[in-house]
Amino acid sequence: MTSVDADVSAAFREEWGHVVATLIRVTGDWDLAEECAQEAFAAAVRQWPVEGVPRKPGAWLTTIARHRATDRIRREAVGAAKLREVAVTMHEPSEPLVNDAGIEDDRLRLIFTCCHPALAFEAQVALALRTLAGLGMAEIARAFLVPETTMARRVGRAKAKIRNAGIPYRVPPAHLLPERTTAVLGVLYLMFNEGYSTPVRRALCDEAIRLARLLVQLMPDEPEAGGLLALMLLHDSRRDTRLDADGDVVLLADQDRSRWDATQIAEGRAVLARVMRLARLGPYQLQAAIADSHAAGSDWPLIARLYAQLAVAVPSPVIRLNHAAAVAMAEGPAAGLALLDGLDIPGYHLLPATRADFLRRLGRHAEAAVAYERALGLATAQADRRFLTRRLTETRGRAMEPSVIERAAQPYVGIRRTVTMQTIPEIADRMPAVFAWLTERGIEPAGAPFFRYLVIDMAGELVMEAGFPVSAPISVEDDGEVFADVLPAGRYVSVTHLGHPGELLGVTKRLNEWTDAQGLRWDAEQTPAGDKFACRLEIYKTDPRVQSDMSQWETELAFKLAD
Repeated sequence: MTSVDADVSAAFREEWGHVVATLIRVTGDWDLAEECAQEAFAAAVRQWPVEGVPRKPGAWLTTIARHRATDRIRREAVGAAKLREVAVTMHEPSEPLVNDAGIEDDRLRLIFTCCHPALAFEAQVALALRTLAGLGMAEIARAFLVPETTMARRVGRAKAKIRNAGIPYRVPPAHLLPERTTAVLGVLYLMFNEGYSTPVRRALCDEAIRLARLLVQLMPDEPEAGGLLALMLLHDSRRDTRLDADGDVVLLADQDRSRWDATQIAEGRAVLARVMRLARLGPYQLQAAIADSHAAGSDWPLIARLYAQLAVAVPSPVIRLNHAAAVAMAEGPAAGLALLDGLDIPGYHLLPATRADFLRRLGRHAEAAVAYERALGLATAQADRRFLTRRLTETRGRAMEPSVIERAAQPYVGIRRTVTMQTIPEIADRMPAVFAWLTERGIEPAGAPFFRYLVIDMAGELVMEAGFPVSAPISVEDDGEVFADVLPAGRYVSVTHLGHPGELLGVTKRLNEWTDAQGLRWDAEQTPAGDKFACRLEIYKTDPRVQSDMSQWETELAFKLAD
């Protein structure tokens, strides 16, 4: 990057909000203001390398943008457009916003100006992030966990409301600041988050903290302002340890706490202690208390309780996810996994990534691999993608390793056939009939379909069942070929194969060799008809309607061991 490129980048960070705000104030048209500001910065990229960087970059950019706006308005129809032209030509770009609110900082004053209470909360925050922080629509949509098109429509409606209702773009008087404070805090919070999650935008963290300090000075009796400042300081104290020298993710448990910024931690704790004495607890203070616990060594039971309290105050699915993660650390991954049931956060990669982590810690590596793959498909940051790729490779490898597991008794319904190796497709073709039988009775399968091998004579006949697990025993009275039974509880050897089902013979051979090497034996007996097994399962975990490529199928072999 050349020095001029650096100057343009610095001017964008420092002046974008001022340029856009000036044009909005004098034209009343948000879209026109943004477009002309973009044109002004494009002109800077072209002209500054030739003419040099002006002594006052902000004034230069505002003048160019104002001229672009004037030209655009002159090309429009007469009437209202001409009135706007007069407004543009009468206002000088250096004219400040009228300020009787006591806010000395330009950026903070502009944020309060954007957060007009006539607009919906999300629209206030989105407009401020777009206008003053220069965040793109994709970044804002990601912050609100909605599609980019949805956020663009919301912002468009807000701009139209401002235009049609004549909502003024001006700093509110001091007595009206409190009604805008919640939205202002939201702007600073999301600005910080964008910088924290995107290392190249680290300056956003510094600016959010600077503005939060000013807000605390302006409103010392607003506890949530102090709570947000404390939260950001405590998080920011460890930002240098979140990525390693190669830019890869370092998990909290693996971070070098000696490198955390002790000065920021001390300031954050002092701010938090002061606002907690005001005895008006809010979401930012709760989050700051969680960050404080991490700074002290991560008391997971306490953190889980704080997240539970936060989930009541702010019933957000992301907070529920964080609560599940804390519970998993305090009580174990099974407890955390149970809390994820029914949780849906479209497009949010941390939900499947968290589920994958719980499954990995439970030793359910094949299921973890599927969840890691789903998370990888949603993640956009390269550091996150590299981390998830490593985890996916690791869990796929572990999924191929046999392990001894405990299986509970499992009710099921199925059909039974006597087949040969060549006619196995005959029973496979009856699997849809079992599913249809369940559907007709309003019964949901409780898991993936399976084949159960009862008797095996590779050269002769096999007695097999095709079935689906169900949540509770059911009664089947003379209902044709469908019957109900229970798979026995006990110790099983389990291994998962990721690949074509035609490769399962080789997998079974290696599984038998592993079992012999471990000194284990199957719960089976030899009979004249062949080897009779207490329970020998092939569980087909991939839905062929979702994944038609059989080389990508996941199949678990689970064979019961002798007691």
